[in-house]
Amino acid sequence: MIRSLIFDLGGVIINLRYQTTIEAFSRLCGFDVSPLYTQHQQNPLFDRYEMGQISSAEFREGMRSLLGITCADDDIDQAWNAMLLDIPPSRVSLLQQLRDHYRLFLLSNTNEIHKAECDRIFAHTFGSELTLSGLFDHAYYSHEVGDRKPHASIFQRVLQDHDLDPAATLFIEDTKQHIDGAIGVGLQTVHLTGGRTIHDLGLMPK
Repeated sequence: MIRSLIFDLGGVIINLRYQTTIEAFSRLCGFDVSPLYTQHQQNPLFDRYEMGQISSAEFREGMRSLLGITCADDDIDQAWNAMLLDIPPSRVSLLQQLRDHYRLFLLSNTNEIHKAECDRIFAHTFGSELTLSGLFDHAYYSHEVGDRKPHASIFQRVLQDHDLDPAATLFIEDTKQHIDGAIGVGLQTVHLTGGRTIHDLGLMPK
């Protein structure tokens, strides 16, 4: 019996379009940057930023060096954030209902710039009385904890912090390698693909 739910953020709670960021950076530098960043593989600069190993200022300088550009911080931030679309109110409503039945956790590979933009989108959509992190019993952001999916250690941290039974905990994610990492520590998993959303999973008890 499932007692706890762990949600990914991007592609599960907030809608994403990676191609929009690729297009934005390609316009800034004048060549196709798609080999540098996809959902499934990315340049080590992004991994280091997601792990909190470099600051936002160092990330921006790294992007300027990587792409051979001299643009302003705001230009880099806007291109980097372009992939972040919207947080559908229906998903937030479902999460609020699920809290009556499960313990809820968020586990996201993200970074300081994206975290701030997600919070801004959330506040713009839902006002200031509710926060994104506040939808969950605990929210784990990779850049804050210094670890990231699909490392076994990040899943084990969530389980140990809250004394969760992996066999009774469902991890919901849209990236295959992260699903594989979760399976490796015994978590139950749902791989969201093919346009499915959390509404299609029948999470509300009958």
